[in-house]
Amino acid sequence: MATRFKVGDTVRLKSGGPLTTVSSLTTDFDGHPVVKITWFDKSDKECSGSYLKDMLTADAGGPVIPSPKMSS
Repeated sequence: MATRFKVGDTVRLKSGGPLTTVSSLTTDFDGHPVVKITWFDKSDKECSGSYLKDMLTADAGGPVIPSPKMSS
């Protein structure tokens, strides 16, 4: 069964790395699904990248600690 991601899902790169959040979904020029993900680095800087869907795995993760920038 194919994995389907939606905006707001938490995912990780299959090769490892931080817990990330899906911020948008699109396709590349060949029609392959591409997922844009966002995360915060150790300095609390917002980072993002776009990856082919098959490079990611769903991850419920642990408790999410909001960034101070995101707090109300």
